[in-house]
Amino acid sequence: MTMANQWVGWGNLTRDPEIRFFESGSQVANCGLAVNKKWTNKKGETEESVEFFDLAIWGDTADRVAESLSKGDRVMVVGNLRIRRVQDEAQKNVQYHEIVVEEIGPTLRWASATLVRAPKKDAQRSDTAPAYDNTDPF
Repeated sequence: MTMANQWVGWGNLTRDPEIRFFESGSQVANCGLAVNKKWTNKKGETEESVEFFDLAIWGDTADRVAESLSKGDRVMVVGNLRIRRVQDEAQKNVQYHEIVVEEIGPTLRWASATLVRAPKKDAQRSDTAPAYDNTDPF
C-alpha cells in the first residue's frame, strides 16, 4: 500500500529565515509560517483561527529563501509534514509540527515579484528556453 505525506498551504512568514551550515556541507534555513483561516459561523459572526508551523528548507533552496524572503511575506509552500519529538530543558517531551519544504515562493495575490533565475550547477543543462523564432516556417 502506497502512503502519501504531501502538505500544501499558504500563509505569512512569522520570522526571517535563519540559515545554518553543518560540517557535512549541508545547510538548512528555518522560519515559521502562520496559516490564517476566516469564516462566518451560523450566527453570521466572523471567526478566525491561526495555525503555526515551523519550516525546514534544505540545500540550495535554503540560500535562495534566506536571500529572497523575510518576516511578513505571504508564501505558498509544498512539503512533507513531520512531527518532531524532542525533550525540553525540564526533560519534558515536546512535539513540533514541521514542514520539510520541497517548494516555496511568494504569492502574487497582494504583491508582485521579479524572477531571477539561480545559476545551474550542471553546466550542460540550459538555463533558459531557446529563443523564440517568429519567422514563418512555410
